[in-house]
Amino acid sequence: MWNKQQDEKLRQLATEAQHYPAKTRMRQIALTKLVKAIRESGQLCHPHRGKFIGFYEEIYDEACNRVFLYICQNIDKYDPNKGEVLQWVNFMLRKRFPDAVNSILGTLAVFPEDSSIKRVSLDELDQLKYHQNSPLLSSEIIAWIESDPDGIFKETYVTNHPEANFKFLALKRIEGYTWKELESILGIPLQTLSGFHDRCLRNFSTQLKDYFD
Repeated sequence: MWNKQQDEKLRQLATEAQHYPAKTRMRQIALTKLVKAIRESGQLCHPHRGKFIGFYEEIYDEACNRVFLYICQNIDKYDPNKGEVLQWVNFMLRKRFPDAVNSILGTLAVFPEDSSIKRVSLDELDQLKYHQNSPLLSSEIIAWIESDPDGIFKETYVTNHPEANFKFLALKRIEGYTWKELESILGIPLQTLSGFHDRCLRNFSTQLKDYFD
């Protein structure tokens, strides 16, 4: 059962991260610990549970990853005098859930006239490769992903599959692995992997710009 001591632990991790300057190794370590503790708390809310059957897990995963990215980029906005860390996180999770719905259903589903939801085949995406003009082949960006300066790439993963994190997927795709090969390695549908990967690229675009400015 959740208790005040656990709330205090999260508060300490958050304030510790705030103590260190942005983009420093120590802040990265503190943020990684904080995100991990939040994930493992078992206290994250589940907005609109029971809806979006067949898609809910992916939508929820997207919403959580958006929140964790926000935390890593905006930890200084957390005010312990206004509430506990989980109250702050769950507020943001509810707020960002509609955006996650639009993101998932906009890339993985279509709405026929009867308003039922059907998956769109993404087999053709498996034929896509990173090409020479792709920014992901930039040595600077590859190094950025490998170093994971904020620790968020490894902590951003498909729900219940920490091994299927953005860092792993991005580097494997750069190496030339196809989505079908990654599906076989991880045991996760290629539609889920490719959709997750592409959404992460969009979500991390702002962080990429800030990192190289």
